[in-house]
Order: sequence, then structure tokens, then C-alpha cells
Amino acid sequence: MATPHDKFFKEMFSKKEVAESFIKNYFPQDLLELFNTDDLEITKDSFVDEDLKEFFSDVVYRVKINDHDAFIYCLFEHKSYPDKKVSFQLLKYMTKIWNLYLKQNNSGKLPVILPLLIYHGGKRYNIDKRFSSRFNIQANTKKFIPDFEYLLFDFSKYSDLEIIGSIQLQIVLKILHTSFIDDDYDKIFADILELIKKLNDAESILEYFTTGMKYILEIKDYDFDVMHNKVNLIIPERSETFMSTANKLREEGKLDGIKEGMKEGRKQELIETISILIKDKLPLDKLPDNLESKLNKLDLIVLREIRTDLLKDIINIESLEDLEEYLN
Repeated sequence: MATPHDKFFKEMFSKKEVAESFIKNYFPQDLLELFNTDDLEITKDSFVDEDLKEFFSDVVYRVKINDHDAFIYCLFEHKSYPDKKVSFQLLKYMTKIWNLYLKQNNSGKLPVILPLLIYHGGKRYNIDKRFSSRFNIQANTKKFIPDFEYLLFDFSKYSDLEIIGSIQLQIVLKILHTSFIDDDYDKIFADILELIKKLNDAESILEYFTTGMKYILEIKDYDFDVMHNKVNLIIPERSETFMSTANKLREEGKLDGIKEGMKEGRKQELIETISILIKDKLPLDKLPDNLESKLNKLDLIVLREIRTDLLKDIINIESLEDLEEYLN
């Protein structure tokens, strides 16, 4: 089943205006010189494994490099922390693309694939982008190791990557960039509405407003009335659209249950992130059951504080005893 992240990413990055603006504004110049973005073709293929669709989404673009077929494979990671296995997953998906290409074409040559990862999680991205970093390479074995590097576009709160490009792209990236940010969301939401207001035709405003609001309503634990008031203030002509979007979600059983569902989902995600951070600090494969049980009994506010303390190294945990003392 598609998640709100998956639906939003696919819908937005399958728009040529968004895809072209992203590539033109964020790709390195030496890559941009290889192909013409006007010839970019958005395919309908998806290669993410079923069991990983909760955490990853993908879009595939076809381009020409010197009249030869090539692909841009765009993987979107919507976990709250980086996945160390992402380069392996990219290799699997690239292999699937090559397999499909060979079935559909008689060419003896494989097309070049430019793999890229869009990340917007709640933890700083600190993973090596080369596939070979996954190996313990021994003397005289390097030539047997497959290798590639992916392009990383980090839109998390820890990144200083500037949001630029067309208004459409800025709307999409602003929403993605702030999906894991809770502080000062009043201002963030107002900024998003101001960007939508800048679109120059009513059809585009309606399209981006409806898609953006649906995504925010589904993923953010943000006060509904505050949202509605800001819409009335900044884009009053879209107030009715906002209410109809919310009512549709309510009819689908999503809005009324969304607060509790999101809280439980966020709680489990926070616990998972905290567990990973602790296991990074201590030589553990798994948290002891009693400590996991303690984390499950804590509320969201406390769990967020623990995650922040661990991320910023505010607490010094060198043993399980230190951890137990901290949690008590």
C-alpha cells in the first residue's frame, strides 16, 4: 500500500516541470553538459521492493547521452534516519532497470544509469556514497569489487542545501524539507502557502495546493484549525478546497484516525531511531527487552528529547548501566 510520502513524491517528481527544474538546478555542471533536459522522458516503471515501499519511493527518467539511451534513477528515502544499505538497494534497482532494458532492446550495450538519492530525514546524513565502502576489501581483491557512487541531495534540517529552482520545485522541496521539522511550523506552513500563491495560474494553484495540503494533513501532527486560519489569511480563495480535501480524508477514515495513527507511527519511528543511535554508541546487536519496554512506555515529547540528546551527544553513554540510569 502506498504511503503519503510515496504518493506525494511520485506525483510531484513525475511532473516534467518539477523534474527538469530539479535536474537543472541541482545536478553538477559536468553531468548537465551530457544531456538535454528538454528530451527528458518520465517512465512509469518502479523498482522498489514491496517490503521497502514504506521507506523508499522511486522515479525513473530516460535521457539521451550522445544519442545513446541513459537513465536517471531517483530514489527517495523517507525514513527519519539514513539507511546504511541504500547503495546496495540502488545496485539492485539498477540491475532491474538493465534487465528490463535488455528485454525491450536488442542493443548489446547496457545504458548508463545515474543513481541519485533524495534524503529528508531527522538525522544528519553521514554514510559513504561509494558502494565499495560496504566491503572489507583485502589486498589484491579490489578489482573484483563492483563499484559506483550515487548523487546525494540532502534536504534534511541538518543540510545547508538551498531550496532553489522553479516555484513548483520550491513548493515540493519546502514541503519535503520540513516534513520532519516540528519547531516553528506556523511560519513554515505560511511560507508554503506564500509559495503556492506565487503560481501564475489558477489551475496550478489548485493542483499544488490540493496535493500539498493532503500530504501535510496526512503526515503532520499540526493543528487543523490553525492550518485553516492561515489558508483563510493567505489564500482565502482556496479555503473551500482545503475543507473539501480534509472532508475527503475524513470520509476515507484517514483524518479522524490520523492523529492517533501518526502518534503511534512516530513513536515507533522515534524508538527505532533511538535504538539505532544507542547501538551505534554501544557494541550491541539488539537493545535488551527491559530497555525497549521502557522506551515504549515513554511519550512522544520525552522520546524526542532523548533522540535530540543522542544526536547532539549531550549525554555520555558508554555502557548499558549509563543508559539505564539516563532512562530512569
